[in-house]
Amino acid sequence: MPEVDEKVMSFVEGILKKDPDIELEELFEATKKFKRSIGSLTRRQFNARYPLQVKRRRALAEKGSAPRKKKASTSTPRKPRRSIQSSTSSPRDAIRQVFLQFATHIAAAEERKDLVKVLANVDRYVDDVLRNVPQD
Repeated sequence: MPEVDEKVMSFVEGILKKDPDIELEELFEATKKFKRSIGSLTRRQFNARYPLQVKRRRALAEKGSAPRKKKASTSTPRKPRRSIQSSTSSPRDAIRQVFLQFATHIAAAEERKDLVKVLANVDRYVDDVLRNVPQD
């Protein structure tokens, strides 16, 4: 998997915090001025490696901190579902995270050999999903 420069990640995060509506091209150019080696990436690679990750983390943080609305109670109680989307959403969120991580690794693959490495480790992602599936 391609390496992520934490200084660049912090830089991108700071810019997106100040101006969340900044165009990708402007952000890419500013980041290239901050760190020249970023210029070796394509816009797509840069976007997958930095801005999308910052936005994803922010969205997950906002989702986790937002208060959940309670449903109005009905006259007849329902049986709880026996699936991943049961009363607690933590297994679902954990599985969703595994899929997002898998997609992120695929999107960050720069060359065919990087993609092959990600796909060769598909069993690791399957194991992560299975660890989060409730056992009956």
